[in-house]
Amino acid sequence: MSHTQVQWARGTTAQVAAYAGPQGELVLNTDDWSLQAQDGVATGGWVIRPRLNLRTVTATGAQSVNLTDDIIAWAPPTLAAATFTLPSSPRTGELHGFKYLATGSPLPALTIAPAAGTIDGQPQITLSEPYAYVELVYLGSNQWIVR
Repeated sequence: MSHTQVQWARGTTAQVAAYAGPQGELVLNTDDWSLQAQDGVATGGWVIRPRLNLRTVTATGAQSVNLTDDIIAWAPPTLAAATFTLPSSPRTGELHGFKYLATGSPLPALTIAPAAGTIDGQPQITLSEPYAYVELVYLGSNQWIVR
């Protein structure tokens, strides 16, 4: 088979998030194997993903949301609560979903809080109903909204 080999720029999630490449450049994220299309302006570029990155979390207490967490499914083995802190350097349009899979009685709270700013004008939001789901989108200027 005849072909021309092409190698794109590449780096970890942190490296790609800090990079603003020339318009039209594709960068490979070596942590989650996603592609980011660069526009010459936005650091990190624009994520191109063929599928969502799902992370199942069973831990309670303070938890961090990674830039690559498209959906977090929270299924704690105990009835203790958890607080998820959104990324501190999100990009405009970044989206994170949260699925509440806790069962039992009393139901523990899943709290979601921004590292800075608000979610729909509130300092945090809480899920406490079985199978509840919420998606949050970053608007910029420390503002997240419920989608």
